[in-house]
Amino acid sequence: MLLLFPTVSFAWIDTGHEIIASIAYDELTPAARAAANALLKHHPRYEQDLLAGCPDGFDRDRYVFMKAATWPDMVKSQTHPMRFVANHPGWHYIDLPIAAAGYPAPATQPAAATQPDEPRNILEAMDKVVADIGNEKLPATDRAIALCWVLHLCGDLHQPLHTATFYSAQYPDGDKGGNMAMVKRPPTQFSAHVSLHALWDEMLGLYEDPEMIGYVAAGLRSNPQYSREKLARELREQSFADWARDTHALAITSCYLNGQLATASESTNRVDRQANVPALPADYLENAEKVAARQAVLAGYRTADLVNRLFIPK
Repeated sequence: MLLLFPTVSFAWIDTGHEIIASIAYDELTPAARAAANALLKHHPRYEQDLLAGCPDGFDRDRYVFMKAATWPDMVKSQTHPMRFVANHPGWHYIDLPIAAAGYPAPATQPAAATQPDEPRNILEAMDKVVADIGNEKLPATDRAIALCWVLHLCGDLHQPLHTATFYSAQYPDGDKGGNMAMVKRPPTQFSAHVSLHALWDEMLGLYEDPEMIGYVAAGLRSNPQYSREKLARELREQSFADWARDTHALAITSCYLNGQLATASESTNRVDRQANVPALPADYLENAEKVAARQAVLAGYRTADLVNRLFIPK
């Protein structure tokens, strides 16, 4: 399966989320799939954002489900008409601290809420949007938006750098989930200098064709290493806090190499940064791709199990 991941890659926030959603779609019960499909048709931007671009002959419901998982990133755009009501930057992550040896890390600091009683991190956001889906007093349009958030945040909870910030003498205020930490990829790759966060966002590949995304998703799902049996312990965990804990542990070991990964600060002078950004260890990307592949399948299973519970026939 690692051969399916190109050396040039692009955002987990698009391709990766669609891979995870495609895995989840195939794990849904027929009743849950029909209910999710029906609810998404009430999305206020169904035609413009979720259905637009669906290729002729491609399963429209699957395509919409995959695109729904990316919708919370669509509304980040300055030009999106729902940006000011639907964009929630603090919902995508939680900054659980990691500290260099001997360096004191502060307690977890929640993001500032933009409105009273608004969720301040991904765990609070997950609780809210799950509750919204089950609240039949809400308009179907709001519940459809909540489903998009569930699909998206389940994916974000499995990207290690959406659950961690590294503190050290180099990063006394934290590296903002790897956004402030620069690394250098092999010279054969596009854009060799990249933030650690972007590197991991891109780890699931560069695919835009939904057929190819479905092919990659099916390949990952059928890999015996990532079977439900192999992931049985993780799948027994239904608490979002447990999911974050598991992902945070991967940030420690696989992203920051137990505090030993060398990086350059984004605040470094650009000329100096070009000359002094440390190269990734030789086996870093190979190991990271394996972690990302496993996380994608685990996220797909957990997403499906959650959606199945949310849409149990009454």
